[in-house]
Amino acid sequence: MRANLIIDNRKRGQALVPQNRSKTRVQIREEKSKFSLSPEEEKLYGERFPAGYKKLKVLGRGGCAIVWLAEDSLTGKKVAVKQISRLSGSNAVDSCKREIHFGSLLNEIAHPALKSIARLLGSKSDKSDLWALYEVGGLSLSKALYHVKGEFVRGERIYLIEHPPLYEDFSHISTLRYFLKELLEIISVLSSMNIVHSDLKPDNILVSEGRYVGIKLIDFGSAYHFLGNGSISTATPEYMPPESLEKSHTPGDHIKELALTSQPWSFDIWSVGMILLEIISGIPLWMSLKSRVLRHDKLITCRGLLAAQGRDPGGIMRAQIEITRDVSGIIKKVSAFDVPDSLCDLIEKMLKWDPMRRISPAQALNHQFMTF
Repeated sequence: MRANLIIDNRKRGQALVPQNRSKTRVQIREEKSKFSLSPEEEKLYGERFPAGYKKLKVLGRGGCAIVWLAEDSLTGKKVAVKQISRLSGSNAVDSCKREIHFGSLLNEIAHPALKSIARLLGSKSDKSDLWALYEVGGLSLSKALYHVKGEFVRGERIYLIEHPPLYEDFSHISTLRYFLKELLEIISVLSSMNIVHSDLKPDNILVSEGRYVGIKLIDFGSAYHFLGNGSISTATPEYMPPESLEKSHTPGDHIKELALTSQPWSFDIWSVGMILLEIISGIPLWMSLKSRVLRHDKLITCRGLLAAQGRDPGGIMRAQIEITRDVSGIIKKVSAFDVPDSLCDLIEKMLKWDPMRRISPAQALNHQFMTF
């Protein structure tokens, strides 16, 4: 689900609309009450809820689903309940079915790395809704690392990117290394099963507030089997590798075509590299509006590394080209904290333009940065 870090770009150009996922957009406005729904949401989701569970509050909202914090009426255990109204359309319903499919599949695998994936506890379906029940995982990484506030500077509207305390934890290389280790271990297991998550981004990584204690990966609604077939959706373009971003806007059997020119981990490894760049820069990749952020005790004006008006795929790909020409140089230019050369090298290997040349999860786990 998208965190409540939203900036409305509609007046700046038409937004790129994902097929199966909620839109990544920003909207500086007062957050809705966590205990109430807008009139539009009330029409879509109503007061319906699975029997045996008490609705407590909204955990997250999106264009095609809403996630509730709920309590098991018998045990008192807290669970996250994702509600997808059938009125949201076939794409939303298919996405939920995909989530349930992969969640059920992963439940059958006993592997320590899978403790870092939010566990599917069950699912329900009726004439009005689909429901997916998950263990509670915490706050989205995007919301835990960034707060956006509008302000006027010399009469100009600028957005201030503030960093909550958890960001300081991530500025310590030991924490960043542990975070990366968890992600790489997950991708290693998924790729061994020929599963591509295909929507790795800070919104889909849950963390505890305060100090870093680990992650819970969520949202397999865009996932697919590497050796399968079908189209891929534009999940969140800024975290998609160029070969997938380009194909997602053309007709054809995207999945089969990608399998011929990439490895099972190529998509997700690229996404991890982009997540690391975002953390290092201290500003969301997609932030296209003029913003200020603190870097090395100085407040500077900047935009996200993959900022493109209207989130245009062509603009994003041009930014990807510029980044991959000199990854280490970009990192040294935009880093909000000191980054070792070994991490620059690892990110460069994750962001190889040729998907066949991208570093594998196993190789990354044995990279100099990870074994320091």
